[in-house]
Amino acid sequence: MLTEDELKNIIDESGIEDIVIKSWYKEFLLFCPKGKMDRKQFYKFYKALRGRLDDEKLNKIIDCLFTSFDKNSDGFLDFSEFLIAYAATSNGEIRKRLEFVFLFYDKDKDGFINDMEFLRGLESIYAFRGKSKKDYPPKQCVREIFNSIDANGDYKLNKEEFIKSCLNNKKLLELLSPYEY
Repeated sequence: MLTEDELKNIIDESGIEDIVIKSWYKEFLLFCPKGKMDRKQFYKFYKALRGRLDDEKLNKIIDCLFTSFDKNSDGFLDFSEFLIAYAATSNGEIRKRLEFVFLFYDKDKDGFINDMEFLRGLESIYAFRGKSKKDYPPKQCVREIFNSIDANGDYKLNKEEFIKSCLNNKKLLELLSPYEY
């Protein structure tokens, strides 16, 4: 059962009304009776919510999405993790969405995106969008992005560097994000 504190936290974080949250919670429990969602369940649930995505494209980014939603890194999504992340990435304010885009790339959740994490995430985005690697090879793209936005040249982007750069460059935002703006 969803506690009052959990409900209040979800309302505060997502901006969704309590009646809607309770309805989603019932659906979540029908799909995940144990109250936790694994990667396979996430794939099915996310696909149902984003019906227009085909299996091949969704397969390319699902691991990165799951990892970015799994705040406590336990390999499962509880209802709060799922709904807050889904709300933020679906219709949240742009800064909130970019926090999840940052997490999409920051696989080890150390607060930085290194060049290898960035490359793996970008290759997922290329595959998801059906973008040719020949036109703008991901390695070249990563090198150029790091050269332009890595302020101290340490080949690690912190969240603020990443978000600020995306907010100031719409083309960069569209290139790097799995979400629509």
